[in-house]
Amino acid sequence: MTSITEILGPKYFSLDAAQVDASPTEIIITNDEGKTYFIVTPENLTNELNQMGYKPVGNEE
Repeated sequence: MTSITEILGPKYFSLDAAQVDASPTEIIITNDEGKTYFIVTPENLTNELNQMGYKPVGNEE
C-alpha cells in the first residue's frame, strides 16, 4: 500500500514554485487554503485525498 506522503511528494510553500515544477499533465493540490501545495498526477488524485481535504488549485492563466 502506498502512503499519502509517497503520493504527495515534496511540499511547496509557494504556488508559483509548484507551477514551475509541475508538468502540464500534473495537478497542483492544497488542503490548507493555500499555505502549502503538492503536485500529483491525475491518477493519484483519489477520493481518499479528496476526503482528506486536498483540492485542486485552479489553473487560471
